[in-house]
Amino acid sequence: MNLHFDDPDTFFIEKAELPDLEIQKDIYVPAYSNLYYECDVQKTYFAVILSLRNITFTDSIYFDRIEYYDSEGKLLREFIEKVLVLRPMESIEYIVESPDKKGGPGANFVVSYWGRSNLKNPPYIEAIMLGNFANYGFSFSSPGIEIIK
Repeated sequence: MNLHFDDPDTFFIEKAELPDLEIQKDIYVPAYSNLYYECDVQKTYFAVILSLRNITFTDSIYFDRIEYYDSEGKLLREFIEKVLVLRPMESIEYIVESPDKKGGPGANFVVSYWGRSNLKNPPYIEAIMLGNFANYGFSFSSPGIEIIK
């Protein structure tokens, strides 16, 4: 199926169909699939939600890379094969479930996006960690930061 940019149902396009865009950024997003408590051998595990939000009213943003790495820098998962298109004010989430213990305390995502030179706002990208310990539930988030090349 060949998708077009003006198709109202387009979410993914082929990389060859990426329009000419002037802005390309890579974003590092810290994530914590587990953390230590009380000592260095006891851990609690988290579900990790990667949230991508287009916070413009006028511009689409194109994501061509969403990767998840473990604490040692090993690539664990690539979330997309095609280019994800987020239209104005759209958002999407990707989930690493809590039983997935491979990420470790230094897990992270690398997200690459493209936009037009007049892009008013970069996407808002963050990881939200959700977990529980005993009878307590908790959550925290970590914002993405641009990787300067």
